[in-house]
Amino acid sequence: MDDYVVVDTNAEFRKLLKTVFSDAFMKKYTTFENFEGFQYSSAVMTNWEADQMIYSRAVFDNFVKESTQFSSWDQMVMTAADEAFGTNHKKQ
Repeated sequence: MDDYVVVDTNAEFRKLLKTVFSDAFMKKYTTFENFEGFQYSSAVMTNWEADQMIYSRAVFDNFVKESTQFSSWDQMVMTAADEAFGTNHKKQ
C-alpha cells in the first residue's frame, strides 16, 4: 500500500485542476484536447469526482508517461501550475 496516494478533494480543488489544465496546456503537452478527456481516459485509475482520490502512483505515473510529455503526475501538475500562475517550481 506504500504506492497508493490519497488526496482529499472538494469543489474548489476540482476547479483549480480545471484552471491549471487549460485546453491550451493539454493540447501542447498531452495527447488530449482537454482535461476532461484526460480524466475520462484515466477514470479506471481514479475517481475524479470522489471526496478522496485514491490511486497507485506507479500506475498513474505510467499513464502520464504514455499520454503526455511528462514523466510523472507531480511533474505535470507543477508545470501546469507554473504556466497558469507564472511561477517556476523547477530546481535552479
